Amino acid sequence: MGHRVRSMTLVRALTASVRDAWRRRKMPKQVRAQDTRIAFTEIMGEESLKGHLIRTGPILELMDVLGGSIAQRAALGPAATISFDRVEMVKPVFHGDLVRLEAEVISLNNSSIAIQCCGFRHDRETGHYQHTHSAIVTFVAINRFGKKQTGLPILHDDERSEHCQQMRETAARRRDLTRRWHQTQAAVDKLKHVPASMLCPAYIDQKEEFVKIKDTEIELRKRFLPKHLNINNTLFGGDLLTWMDKAALYCARNFTNNDWVVTIAMNRILFKLPILATDVVTLHARVCSVRQHRLEVEVEVLVDSSSSDGPGLRKSHTGYFTVLNVDKDGERICISKGLSIEEEDQKAMKTMLKAQKRWEFEGEEENLLTLPPLTPSIKYGPL
Repeated sequence: MGHRVRSMTLVRALTASVRDAWRRRKMPKQVRAQDTRIAFTEIMGEESLKGHLIRTGPILELMDVLGGSIAQRAALGPAATISFDRVEMVKPVFHGDLVRLEAEVISLNNSSIAIQCCGFRHDRETGHYQHTHSAIVTFVAINRFGKKQTGLPILHDDERSEHCQQMRETAARRRDLTRRWHQTQAAVDKLKHVPASMLCPAYIDQKEEFVKIKDTEIELRKRFLPKHLNINNTLFGGDLLTWMDKAALYCARNFTNNDWVVTIAMNRILFKLPILATDVVTLHARVCSVRQHRLEVEVEVLVDSSSSDGPGLRKSHTGYFTVLNVDKDGERICISKGLSIEEEDQKAMKTMLKAQKRWEFEGEEENLLTLPPLTPSIKYGPL
């Protein structure tokens, strides 16, 4: 029996190797960005909640599926989500809205695929589509063994050669920005001691009370069902993003005591490890920065294999959610609560310092990660 299993495993491995070799041979030398464009259209949310603001999670889920479809076409095979570099909400979307998502490749590396994705809400009064969301999502091509698949084509278009060159240069600057961002965050972790003098909390004079970071934290734990798995038999990135968004919103509501808070941006959502159906998933969300009208929630995802000989608890995903404090009419309201600064709690001090460093990158990230929105392939709906 054992010999038969080993033989079948060997046959599957050889078959996979042949398929990967065929994939490399069929790979074109270059592709045009417009040839990678795909659009999805969906009526969002629940009919019973028509007119109410919808969470960002369902939009993220649809973006991940759309981006994955484009990445798999470009790679001629499986591709995995590795990051949502920046997601911005430009206009709100409501339950019952018809939303059109369009996306195309903006950068191709040896094994990675960067995709710009834009959301558009159909406005029934004008008949036009309004730009609502923007995101840059990065995927990596993988082979049948879950390893990186190299040899992707280059992005090129004789009619738009200047644009392609500009996109390549922008992609290089984004990679440099990402490298410096990670170096800055890692440098804080290496500090032996963070004094209070290193922190410059914003709008501290407007805060009426202060709480410890650990008192803002919430924990969620669950195991995902097979229906949440993608073609790689790992958890859909979109399903995880929806769960992370829910946690960030609840954490913000709990902190502000306001049910009307809304996610307006997500940054540096990093996918470090795949999540299997057998994994127990734990999520920690905590407030790490408070400004005048908005706050930042850090969300960490940990996975634990259900097998007794597994590697134990490991960090798989992190993300930073910007939440705006608004009233029921959507008007901004000040956040009266702040985070206490206590040098005895060095974990909290480092969390706040890293949030401060992330804020210092805000302007540069907006310039490099906020691209002009894609032009919808149709101007009038609901086709």
